[in-house]
Amino acid sequence: MSNEYLLFFVGSFVSLFSIVDPMLAVPVFVSLTEKYSPQKRIEIAEQASIYALGVMLIFFIAGGLILKFFGISLEGLRIAGGLMIIASAVEMLQKKERLLPKEQDESEAKDDISFSPLAMPLLSGPGSIAVIIGMTTDAKTWLYYPVILFTIILVAILCYIFLRLAPMISQKMGSTAMSSFNRIMGFILLCIGVQYIVNGVMPLLKIAFNS
Repeated sequence: MSNEYLLFFVGSFVSLFSIVDPMLAVPVFVSLTEKYSPQKRIEIAEQASIYALGVMLIFFIAGGLILKFFGISLEGLRIAGGLMIIASAVEMLQKKERLLPKEQDESEAKDDISFSPLAMPLLSGPGSIAVIIGMTTDAKTWLYYPVILFTIILVAILCYIFLRLAPMISQKMGSTAMSSFNRIMGFILLCIGVQYIVNGVMPLLKIAFNS
């Protein structure tokens, strides 16, 4: 892998992993699966990761078509995606829960929580979808697409690992350490969101000043 593809992979991985942030899903997963056996928890973790992978792959494959269908420009996507990423980052920095109390109660009453709320919106929400579509539009040649695909699969595998080990992670790290980790991810995500907006605004400014 050349330096160009390596840098693209690192940037893509950091962006996607930060917005997915499986560590933020750990306390939610532990809370929603308290009533299940260890084997059932493993099954839910596996199913949720597969569902999240499926959602991300759908937008990886169809993201460009969606933009064309709705007439959304690349600059518009970057600005909107940046705003969405910043909103997620602010929630993480303020230690807000991803699930509202009402959503938490509804989830606890469900028989199957692997798709909703775990896969969507916890792991593969609007922010991750925006990042994935952004990555596909940033691809200079078709050789970048295998890098994006590998990034998505790697993040999905990490989601499974985090959920699989969620009880142990929650017990060993404690709420303080997990909160600190999520705040670090939130700051990284905030920087990524700002950069998305800059990348979207700059071409528009160049067009405006050259016209």
